[in-house]
Amino acid sequence: MTTDSSGKILVLVRHSKASHNAPTDLERPLTSRGRLLADELAHALERRVPSLDLLLVSPAARARQTAGPMRERMSPALTRVEPEIYHEGPGGILRLLQPLPETTRHVLVVGHEPTVSVLAHMLHDTVDDLANQVSFGIPTATALLLQVPVNWAGLGPQTAHLNEIVTAPR
Repeated sequence: MTTDSSGKILVLVRHSKASHNAPTDLERPLTSRGRLLADELAHALERRVPSLDLLLVSPAARARQTAGPMRERMSPALTRVEPEIYHEGPGGILRLLQPLPETTRHVLVVGHEPTVSVLAHMLHDTVDDLANQVSFGIPTATALLLQVPVNWAGLGPQTAHLNEIVTAPR
């Protein structure tokens, strides 16, 4: 995916494969396979997104660990861990994105299902094959790449375009 000088890119990522062996859901780490898939997804994304201004990450261990390779490979200008991504669903993510300055062009959010697919489906501006795929949810280590032609403040239902679904090779 490439963007012209006026467009913005929003990448919504579902964390990679996580273990179920942890005292709490927030503490669930990635499995060894999950770490490999996170790195493969980061590699695929760095070829598609020319730069990264902001990386927003859920506080869950599996999301922070998924974001690690993305931070290393894509060198975002700023990384923030945001509890809203874990606790407040699609509306929480929107509330993080809408006040962003227009100088922020490329944003990547690492979160969870069903939040990631619900948000992408809501933002997508058309009914097509990609919308249908996302409506069923997405697997771990998957990214949804959306073109955002509106101001961040105007981001809402049907205001972006889902261009691509990228899943780490299994």
